[in-house]
Amino acid sequence: MKCLFRVLLSIAIVAVLYLQTQAQTTTFEVRVANHAVGTLEAHRKVSGSAKSITIKTRVQTFLARVNTDIFNEYNNNVLTLAKSSRVAGKNGEDKETTTRRNGNDYTIVLNGEKSVIDNTEIDHCVADLYFTEPKQLSRIFSEALGRFLTIRSLGGGQYELVLPEGKKNIYKYMNGVLVEVEVNHTFGKAVLVRNS
Repeated sequence: MKCLFRVLLSIAIVAVLYLQTQAQTTTFEVRVANHAVGTLEAHRKVSGSAKSITIKTRVQTFLARVNTDIFNEYNNNVLTLAKSSRVAGKNGEDKETTTRRNGNDYTIVLNGEKSVIDNTEIDHCVADLYFTEPKQLSRIFSEALGRFLTIRSLGGGQYELVLPEGKKNIYKYMNGVLVEVEVNHTFGKAVLVRNS
């Protein structure tokens, strides 16, 4: 009986530790004109009421090399810190954005310029789209732009994210899992296809 109790106790401890810290990594292949040009790796870690998301994108074409990194921290499902950097190696194209929660406000520093979003809680960011289908959302916070963007359902598990310059990215989900993203950039359209 003591042996059975010890086994059950051990299983319970392992289960509790597993539930307290869960990590998930997803990778996407970046394609331009149906040619692989890079990768995107999305990593989410949940530990109790804390959550972090890291997105690393590496793209290399004959025209440019672009590295983009996003790091978000949440506490009780509210964003406390977001850092985004885009390094293209060309003058004027690099971008760095930091969003930090201060009480009920957020301070945003975009390439050295400071702004504030008053009296709000940010609970959904673009990085979250890689892990959660945005059902019932009409806006989402862009870590890179330091502002809210409109998102709307197109039906059939597809969602349109409207960018400030009028371009639109399409996120496609199958059974609640992101499988593809159509990204409209200055250079044209890129497609991110889920690998794992």
